Amino acid sequence: MYEISAVSHFDAAHFLRGYPGKCANIHGHRWKVAIMLTGSELNDLGILVDFMDVKQLLKEVTEMFDHKLINDVPPFDRLNPTAENIAKMIFDEMKARLQDGTQGQVNIARVTVWESENASAAYYDI
Repeated sequence: MYEISAVSHFDAAHFLRGYPGKCANIHGHRWKVAIMLTGSELNDLGILVDFMDVKQLLKEVTEMFDHKLINDVPPFDRLNPTAENIAKMIFDEMKARLQDGTQGQVNIARVTVWESENASAAYYDI
């Protein structure tokens, strides 16, 4: 099994609805997002997925949040914009985009979202 990963960043604000503390107030983060992909077969060049393709797709997904209030971006206009929910949304978006491309049999092992250097949440499908 082969495994590759790519990382992206975006700057955005959010607040947590119903949270009993400071995070109920609007505040910002420099968010970091990492995606890990796995697969058992390489292409003719010996590549699982071109890093450039993965980074471009991840950038397209994360740009929808960049310099915005995440609470205004669907589905987070209804869903609480926790790191956990953001990780799942990015996972789902990347899964759809990878299936639409010519990526072959590539699986997303995990999407991890850091809202700070010391706090992250991950989503993966079992």
